[in-house]
Amino acid sequence: MSENSAVLALPYIQPSQAQKHVTHNEALKVLDALVQMVVSARDQSDPPAAPQTGDRFLLPAGATGAWAGQPAGTLACYDGVAWMFMAPQPGWRAHVLAEARAVTYDAAEGWCDSSAETLELAGLGVSASPDAVNRLAISSPATLFNHAGAGHQLKLNKAATAETASLLYQTDWSGRAEMGLNGGDDFSVKVSADGTAWTEALRIAAASGQVTGAAVQAGGHDSTAGRLLTAGAFGWGETGDLHDLTDLDALDTAAGLYRYRLGDTANIASRPAGISNYGLIRVERYDSGRCRQTITDALSPSRSFYRMSHPSTGWEGWREHYTSASILGGVSQSGGVPTGAVIERASNANGAYVRFADGTQICMSGQMLADVTVAAGAIFRSPPVTWAFPAAFSAAPALMQGRQNHSTAYWTVPGVTTTTSGEACAMSFQSITSRAVSLVALGRWF
Repeated sequence: MSENSAVLALPYIQPSQAQKHVTHNEALKVLDALVQMVVSARDQSDPPAAPQTGDRFLLPAGATGAWAGQPAGTLACYDGVAWMFMAPQPGWRAHVLAEARAVTYDAAEGWCDSSAETLELAGLGVSASPDAVNRLAISSPATLFNHAGAGHQLKLNKAATAETASLLYQTDWSGRAEMGLNGGDDFSVKVSADGTAWTEALRIAAASGQVTGAAVQAGGHDSTAGRLLTAGAFGWGETGDLHDLTDLDALDTAAGLYRYRLGDTANIASRPAGISNYGLIRVERYDSGRCRQTITDALSPSRSFYRMSHPSTGWEGWREHYTSASILGGVSQSGGVPTGAVIERASNANGAYVRFADGTQICMSGQMLADVTVAAGAIFRSPPVTWAFPAAFSAAPALMQGRQNHSTAYWTVPGVTTTTSGEACAMSFQSITSRAVSLVALGRWF
């Protein structure tokens, strides 16, 4: 039979041994030092000057005095008379009072902080009871996952694509929201009012990152309240064909950009006069009853019109936006309302004319009058000359004449004036040859 125990080397009492109490007491001293091992420190190199019975230390390398020569990690215990030393074995545990921490002995590393050890449990409950499914159960006002000097990640891993890895939010154990990988690899967010019927508010495709779901527009002109707009919503950012406007006269069209086309847009006849059957529409809204439409001809993009709607009167008439491309051109009107350019200027064989959108017209021409040889009492006059206006007036205009700067004085006198022509003759106090004069007719073209 061995004289010492296999693990702690405690001395056995031998059958024929005298003074058996000595052996028994030695074993008790070792047990007293090792059981519930609590040491004062593990970094003190010098023994205390007046040690107390039961003082224990874990010796560092290079210990001095009564501890000199002992290997690092040795347990030193004062028995009231002298220090006794015990070599630690792997797995021994001790509590270090100076550090308020537990340490564990490792043959390669020495005494190590026990908090660095890994722990594997079948279940863990913190103020709660774990079960076979919820193996970690925590009941507390809050749970803190802190960093260790840098960032922090919370990992949820699933076995296969068809499985679920998610965070489930509950009210009284009834589900209200869930986000994560639900039965696939797309990230989704679901909500429920009762824990039974669920709505997938958002889904982010793993392959493309594109977002869909009940909280996102179903189409570019989906005007459901509260939904997130997508690229190209209501025509903004659109790179392809614009959405066809359903009805040109509708008062409830959502704000945005549209196109109108013959055959696809109702009430297309309400477009401005002179505009083609194809074009662009911009709708802006002030409220449910007031909105503004701006229309641009796709075939003649230099022309653009707008109109406003009012709750009591509906749509007002179209008004044209005038630009550098439309100020000069052919003027026109419908019912006294201008429908063409602002100013029209042209000339022909009869002279030059200027027409304004408000109806004003000015005709100009240079005319050669005949010799002033016909006696008219004490003065002479020329035969009348008829000037056919380069553009017709709506009523007889005012005819104005002037004379050239000659040494012989003469003046011109208007004659009969109609919407298409006017007469003039020269007058002088003496007989003179023919003279050139400038004639101006001022009136209205409508």
